[in-house]
Amino acid sequence: MSNKNNHMGSRKSSHIKFRYAVFLAAAFFLIFGSGIFLIIMNNQVIAMGRAGFIRDAAFRIFLGVAAAAVSVICAKDLFKGKRSAKGICGRILAVLICLPAAFFLIRPVVLDIPYLNDPQITYINRLEFDDDLTGDGPARYYLRGTGIDGSSHSFSVNRAEYDAGKNLRSENPRLQAKVTYLPHTDVVLSLRYMPALDEQSQKLFPPSDALPDDWKSFALQINDKVYTLPLPLSVFLKDGWKTDEESSGLMLPGADEPYESYSSQSIRLTNEQGQRINVTVYNTTEQTIGISHCTVGSIYAIYGNLDFAGTQLRLPGGLMPGWSTWDDVLEQYGQPDERFEGYSLTYRADSPSSAYWNLYFDESGYLDGVMVRCQAYSRDH
Repeated sequence: MSNKNNHMGSRKSSHIKFRYAVFLAAAFFLIFGSGIFLIIMNNQVIAMGRAGFIRDAAFRIFLGVAAAAVSVICAKDLFKGKRSAKGICGRILAVLICLPAAFFLIRPVVLDIPYLNDPQITYINRLEFDDDLTGDGPARYYLRGTGIDGSSHSFSVNRAEYDAGKNLRSENPRLQAKVTYLPHTDVVLSLRYMPALDEQSQKLFPPSDALPDDWKSFALQINDKVYTLPLPLSVFLKDGWKTDEESSGLMLPGADEPYESYSSQSIRLTNEQGQRINVTVYNTTEQTIGISHCTVGSIYAIYGNLDFAGTQLRLPGGLMPGWSTWDDVLEQYGQPDERFEGYSLTYRADSPSSAYWNLYFDESGYLDGVMVRCQAYSRDH
């Protein structure tokens, strides 16, 4: 009887070992096959369109499946016989690494499936073209730039679009691109180079309804807030802007004599995103007051310091530093009161005489800096 039990136990053990060996073999061939498939797919330079998405999805899915298979094997192996502490820790570590890797590899593909019929659109400028010719694999081509929403983008493109873009940019340094893409995998579905923004950009990225079209409104949109000069500094502070440490405790004397000049102080404000603007505050009262109770009479913001880009800073009519050009400003606002050709345009209001816009441009002709002022220098009586 004992021999019979031993024989049956031996057969059962052999059967389990056989099934386990089959499982390991299947997992090995799955991972090995995935590797071969990935190498083949990776050598096919298909970067754009639905074919580009299929390539990227296949790469991610097979790599994710391979990672999941490794985690399953390691997890099952934890319960097979006695293991050393080192072996247990190694298997647990493999599961903790491979399982999240599988999730994050496959997740963008799943999330982008609904976007195939409704992809996202962005506009980028300050275009840069880069290639990767390292190794024995095929060359990779990239289009990089600053998005209209202020974010940085890097897209993989095909050789034809790469060459076309470089040629067009050599003729027009202000070249922009309209990119239709899948937001989670960054696969480009379509790409069009343009000399300027099209009408659709105004529909996709409209300015606030509270932002007037007339420059004489002396209004400025920063992110989603519209500020009209003059206004209390407390409005900025309530919106999360903070003064620099040197200015936070300042007191400004009042103007209590007829036609006396208002006390003023230039300070820097910084918001939660790290964006900075320079403002000049005035004490328009007759008493000495703290700076937080003063009035903002001018704002100065620079695009070149990369604090703002695209829709993060907008002028009346929707003009945007880094996107709007010299010609765009002239078309929107008309002829200026003063101009320094290729560098600045100045628009002055008839009343008050101290109200004006100074608009600065970079060497490529893009609006680069904004200085707006609407505040009297002194009492009028």
